[in-house]
Amino acid sequence: MRRVWIAAVAGAVALAAGACGGDDGDEESTNTTTASSTSAPTTTLDEETRKEEAAKAAYLAYWVAFERASAEPVDPRSHDLQAWMTGDQARLVVRNLEEMEASKQAARRPANSRSRHRVSATELQADGSVRITDCQVDDAVVYDTTSGAVINDAVVTNLIVATMVQEGDAWKVGLAERTKKWPGVVGCVV
Repeated sequence: MRRVWIAAVAGAVALAAGACGGDDGDEESTNTTTASSTSAPTTTLDEETRKEEAAKAAYLAYWVAFERASAEPVDPRSHDLQAWMTGDQARLVVRNLEEMEASKQAARRPANSRSRHRVSATELQADGSVRITDCQVDDAVVYDTTSGAVINDAVVTNLIVATMVQEGDAWKVGLAERTKKWPGVVGCVV
């Protein structure tokens, strides 16, 4: 039987907020001499890097939301998951989660899970989207929610290529496709 997440891959926070730091101006000087006006240089990310990092964070958040939505009770209309996907990805994922729900199936992580995502590349595309290449270890256990019987507990490594699109201030998965699959936990060979 097919893996639950494959449908999600077949075909992620409105991450507009960046971490801000700064001086709140509450420090008092005990020195009576005039302080120097020099300060350490500030480092800023260029626009391309900011977009790529925001898209990567949204991509990883999508997977967290997907894992929650595919757990018992399966929630095809999860608001959290909906916030991270759009277009073809949203249609495919909702349809496949509805099929899981109707079939009384769900997914969970096993004890000592080796699940992981290792994003090896983020590339801003000419159309403004961001292409993400991810080496994912999937060890989710798909089971029957009525009997508890395991349907699929195979561990696989997937090479996933995802297209992230920006809608307003939010980055979302437009489509995530598995391009290669290997049994077990291995490094992805691109």
